[in-house]
Amino acid sequence: MMGFNKRYINYQNTLIALQSNKLKEYYGNADAFIFNDNISEKVHSLFIEGKKTDEILKFLNNEKVFN
Repeated sequence: MMGFNKRYINYQNTLIALQSNKLKEYYGNADAFIFNDNISEKVHSLFIEGKKTDEILKFLNNEKVFN
């Protein structure tokens, strides 16, 4: 029997992974993601769309997430 691999995603860890260019490793091979906030979910969506790290950081800056 195989297990179900889920990953809990939050903004703080998403930002750390994004700033160190390791989103792919952070998301890993999970079967499902559980997002603790909307911005982490949006970052994941942008990543899946193929956006580059600098594009995602620009999005976050435009959304004033860093303030």
